[in-house]
Amino acid sequence: MTAQHRDLRQLQHQAAELDARLAATRHTARSSDQLVTVTVTGQEKLLDLRIDDRALHGAHVQKLGFDIVEAVRNARAAARASSLPHLNALFGKQPPPPPPSATGPAAPPQAAAPEPARRAAAPEDEENFADLDFLTDDEPDAGGGRW
Repeated sequence: MTAQHRDLRQLQHQAAELDARLAATRHTARSSDQLVTVTVTGQEKLLDLRIDDRALHGAHVQKLGFDIVEAVRNARAAARASSLPHLNALFGKQPPPPPPSATGPAAPPQAAAPEPARRAAAPEDEENFADLDFLTDDEPDAGGGRW
C-alpha cells in the first residue's frame, strides 16, 4: 500500500467520523416572532418542525409560510457555521475571514457586479394595478376604458 493510498484511506475515515458527528449534532432555531421552531442536524437535514397554536389562530396566518422558511434558514445557518471549522480542518483549508463588524476595520471595497441590461417598457405597455379592487365584482368606471 502506497503512502498516498494510506493518506486517502485516513482522510476517508476522518470524513466518515465527521459525517457521523454532524448527523448526531442538533441545531434549533426559531422564526423572529418565536412561533415556529425548527431542528436540523449538523448536515442541515430537517428533523423537527413545531408551530405554536397562536400562529394558526392569529390574525396573520398567511405569514406562517414565511416564518417556517425563516426558521429553517436560521437553523441551517447555525449548522453550517458550526460545521465549517471542522470541514476546513479536515481538508486543510483556512477558515474564511470573519465578516466585518460595525466597530472593526472596514473590508476592502469589492467591484460591484454589473447589473443586467433591462428593457425600458413603453408607457403603453405598463399597467398599474394599484387602483384596481380584485375582491369585488363592481365594474370599473366607464371613463377608464380598462374593460
